[in-house]
Amino acid sequence: MEQMNVTGCEQWQGPIAMYVFGDLPTNEEVGLLAHIDGCPDCRALAEEMSETHAVLGYVDARAVAPTASVPPGLAAKVLGDLRRAEVAQHRRSRARVAGLSGIGLVAAALIVVVIVSVTSVAPPAQRTFVLRGASSISASAVLSERSWGTSIDLHEQGLPGGQVYTVSMRTATGSWWVAGTYTSVSGQAVDAQMACAVKLRQISGVRVSDASGRQVLSSYGTNSY
Repeated sequence: MEQMNVTGCEQWQGPIAMYVFGDLPTNEEVGLLAHIDGCPDCRALAEEMSETHAVLGYVDARAVAPTASVPPGLAAKVLGDLRRAEVAQHRRSRARVAGLSGIGLVAAALIVVVIVSVTSVAPPAQRTFVLRGASSISASAVLSERSWGTSIDLHEQGLPGGQVYTVSMRTATGSWWVAGTYTSVSGQAVDAQMACAVKLRQISGVRVSDASGRQVLSSYGTNSY
């Protein structure tokens, strides 16, 4: 395909890319579409970029692992660079339609990486404690790291029903922090969600105490139940 006219078409490269990715202001679309309608080269470029953009629609962002740490705002910078191409007519034109399609692919790939980097959040760190008590009782606590501390998902079955129990976290220094209370249900499993302001890495154990303060379940040592 013949090289695009520098003065007539280079200024449309940025708007074409922005239009394909849906970032061109509405008041600029009329002029761009009028140019594309009368310019075979720019029309071909727009079609190839549209095909690239359509392919990206089949990409599952959850299945794409970021290959690098992408600074916030990179997508905006990429689009800004494309827009600045409108006033960069002094540059030497080396762009053929195939080359410009490559630019569209790179821009699209960068945008995908940005999206994945921003939206893909690593699962919180977790620790599971098995709580021991009487042989008829089964219990465990899954602790998940949060920005504000630690969330606790307690699963318990076997304690006498209708009783109020207190769940506490033990820190490495030996101090205790109460995460919350729950009421047991006779013959049924109980799943209780609680929270503690202590960081997950500081927690060394979990215990459950009855209303009198007696320890009935713990993740360490011997219970008095």
